[in-house]
Amino acid sequence: MAKTKSNNKKISELLATVRKQVDSAQTELDLIGAVEQIKAFGSPLKFNHLIIHIIGGICGLIAILLGAYQYLAFGKFDVNIMIFMAILAIAVVATLIYVWYKNQLITDLESTLFNKDLQLDNRLTKIQVDAEEYAHQLGIRFNDFNRGNYSREIYALYQGIYQGKEHAFNYHFYHFHYVDKRTTMTTDSKGRPRTRTVYDHYDRYGIYLPFNFISNLALISKSISGVSGYNYKPASIQFNKIYKVIAESEIAAAKFLKPAVVIASEEIANVFSEVNFEFNEDTELCMSFSDDDLLTLTRTCSFKNPDEFIQEIRKVHTLPKLQTALEHIHTLMAYSDNNFRKSNP
Repeated sequence: MAKTKSNNKKISELLATVRKQVDSAQTELDLIGAVEQIKAFGSPLKFNHLIIHIIGGICGLIAILLGAYQYLAFGKFDVNIMIFMAILAIAVVATLIYVWYKNQLITDLESTLFNKDLQLDNRLTKIQVDAEEYAHQLGIRFNDFNRGNYSREIYALYQGIYQGKEHAFNYHFYHFHYVDKRTTMTTDSKGRPRTRTVYDHYDRYGIYLPFNFISNLALISKSISGVSGYNYKPASIQFNKIYKVIAESEIAAAKFLKPAVVIASEEIANVFSEVNFEFNEDTELCMSFSDDDLLTLTRTCSFKNPDEFIQEIRKVHTLPKLQTALEHIHTLMAYSDNNFRKSNP
């Protein structure tokens, strides 16, 4: 028993040490060093839950035997016995949750390490912000953040750099969470009215950046409030099925929505769900959508095979959907830049 506790304690300490190294990692070598610590541990990185399983098994067995005895001997369950059986059942569930939680610590660390490698490969830096205050600040700049009548928070924020053929730009990628509060009316079994408060949770993701070629224009496929101006419709029926265009003038909208931009905007709507483009008065662009998979890839290795995990970290992983979004923004810049001429528009 002492050996089991000692091994579990060593694993917990190792995970805490490695997590600190991953959180502070600045290079790929830092992450490789973290996996090397796992490899140097020597024994399998697995908690021993034998005692917990025994405790849970005993509690479950007692509950079953006690219930069977009560039913066979008396044909019914005593209230106190039922309460005791419920306590035993809770104990069984608690042991299962504990085992899941401890094992999840290892899985979560594997994912955290891999995700940090993805950030490094894609030149992303995570930024810590006050979740509610930053959502409020973005709500002043972009109407797309004016969602949720109960709460608004920025769950995650990253800063990145994109280098295209004609333009390079700094950008921020965000995860925005908002909550709508509503009251529903129901009736009970006797027909008496009852009210219930419901909180609906939603998430949107996106990229915002300076966009110095146009202002006060929005392409909206997911309705937002606060956008005002002239409605404009290009010739494309498909485009008009996807987007509602609002601009400060019809001329500005027509100049921006060149045929190539219209086609590109139609194509990007096939990749991203509920996509919006909002160019504010300060010549900033916010591209938002409901897709949650831009910063994720499937991890193929784990701490069980540290050498393979290290090889996976050494590879450069491009985030394809993030790259698609950035390439589309670059396309919008290229066609909006009066100093840039395409020989093949």
